[in-house]
Amino acid sequence: MLRIENLSLQLDDFQLKAIDLEIKKGECHALLGPSGSGKSTLVSTILGLKKPDSGHLYLEERIIDRWSVESRAFGYLPQNLALFPHLDVEKNLRYGIKARKLESAETERHLQDLIDTVQIRPLLHRMPATLSGGERQRVALVRALAPQPNLLLLDEPFSALDSHLRRELWNLVLRIRQEFETTMLLITHDLAEAFYLSDNISILIDGKIRQSGKREEIFFHPKSEKIARYLGIRNIFTANYIGKKVDKFLFDVPELAITLQADHPPHQPGDKQLLAIRPESIQISEREDDNNRIEGEIETLPMGSSTLGIFTPVQGTGTLELQLHGYSPLEQKKKVYVAISSKDVILLNE
Repeated sequence: MLRIENLSLQLDDFQLKAIDLEIKKGECHALLGPSGSGKSTLVSTILGLKKPDSGHLYLEERIIDRWSVESRAFGYLPQNLALFPHLDVEKNLRYGIKARKLESAETERHLQDLIDTVQIRPLLHRMPATLSGGERQRVALVRALAPQPNLLLLDEPFSALDSHLRRELWNLVLRIRQEFETTMLLITHDLAEAFYLSDNISILIDGKIRQSGKREEIFFHPKSEKIARYLGIRNIFTANYIGKKVDKFLFDVPELAITLQADHPPHQPGDKQLLAIRPESIQISEREDDNNRIEGEIETLPMGSSTLGIFTPVQGTGTLELQLHGYSPLEQKKKVYVAISSKDVILLNE
């Protein structure tokens, strides 16, 4: 549907570097990245507000690099919503339709269906200043969708909302996708939002897309240390590959004073290898024959419905962060064992 190929753009001291991105028709693709990573610059380029120095943008295989903003017919929902304060809700909803001269019986039916789906009919004659935060979000969403855009860009529109209202609007977006088959690009720095709403995820760091793929692939198989740390994984260690045992690959991890078994071979045999372990992949072990079993102590820190544990091995200089779900009877400083499945040992490229 929308394909970006080898796109680069220099903007003062910042550069988008060889961006490759594909958004398929009907999907929600999330663009994740920290502040300053280039998300806003890339969005401006997709919308047509900035022109790339090199590379191409394709819409249904047509090059659109030099198309005007209006010709691209993309919908845009920014963080500030940008409702016109001097127009009531209904006039706000119809603004994009009139501006693009899209009035027709089909467009009217589409608008009325959106109004009912998003449940804003009682708001049609209200002014934006009288609406609550959630009501403004709903109105802005319908206004962006009313002209039936080729693509809807959601530019962190839910970041200022409380968690309850944010989850309510996430569910509304899922419903709209299902009913109207809308193609969406979600720009966010919220990991939970990206994993809840999207089919595929691209991670943008320092002006370059570092990894793209299914959300499960991104979550369970980050490719690099930068991506792993961005996803909140702090259990990252330098290891030495020492060989193979049956169908497992062996890595010496000095910080944990253990030889870990992994399901995957090193990326470059003979070199040092970075390993990552997700906190929820670490289990309390009671089996004497568990592989990847480490003795140590756990200090617990209550974290709402779950507990964060900091595990310190009896030997070694490193620590492990793990999740202890629900009530944990562990006593502080009591000797315990933890185990890590070989399938959960993540090998990082860099």
